[in-house]
Amino acid sequence: MWAWVDSVGKRLAATLGLVTALWGCLSPAVAGTLSVQLTGSDGRPVPFAVLMLPGVDLAPAAPLRGAAVDQRERRFQPHVTVISPGTEVSFPNSDDTRHHVYSFSEGNSFELKLFRANDAPPVAFHNSGIVTLGCNIHDSMKAYLYVSTDPTAVVSDAAGRATLRWGDEQTASLLRIWHPQLEADMEVRLDATTGDTLALELPLAWEDPQVGKSNAELESLLKRFSRDANQLPQ
Repeated sequence: MWAWVDSVGKRLAATLGLVTALWGCLSPAVAGTLSVQLTGSDGRPVPFAVLMLPGVDLAPAAPLRGAAVDQRERRFQPHVTVISPGTEVSFPNSDDTRHHVYSFSEGNSFELKLFRANDAPPVAFHNSGIVTLGCNIHDSMKAYLYVSTDPTAVVSDAAGRATLRWGDEQTASLLRIWHPQLEADMEVRLDATTGDTLALELPLAWEDPQVGKSNAELESLLKRFSRDANQLPQ
């Protein structure tokens, strides 16, 4: 009989453990994290924002062995990448045309001349700061590397959501946000009433800067330039 009671007790404990695990999965936030939802002035989500909790005493995240910024459909993907100093970034070319990737950003300038596929060597970025990426062949291609020693730095996803670590207890008093469309970093004061979820509206309306011109637009531009050239004095 005692064996039967012991067996029932074990099954009950296992069931309770499963229920607890499922409840944790359904919870909107995880202990020790801050979940942020970003929207713009137009009410739409804001992706590709970098969010940080300066001053939070966390062990640095495991260093990345490397990161990648792909070139696909004449776009840099992803548009914003957070890396730690010293990280090597590769720039694979998944397009059927060559690209010429470069940056003039102080302390992290580089140039990868015309290349295809995986011909370009990885580039190491040793200095903290923002690296603006461009392509000499396709002006609409733009991307950013956010080089930072802050272990809390994360990038908001396509739905404008981001989850930051702040340890077992809330120790942050400031949330800092960087975005390519912001004129300056945005800072939000935090206090004991903030809780573990936060909804913020940024003073911008997200616009994809990598939208290239359509064939119809290119043809229209060509006709206009030809017309203007014919009207010049001979």
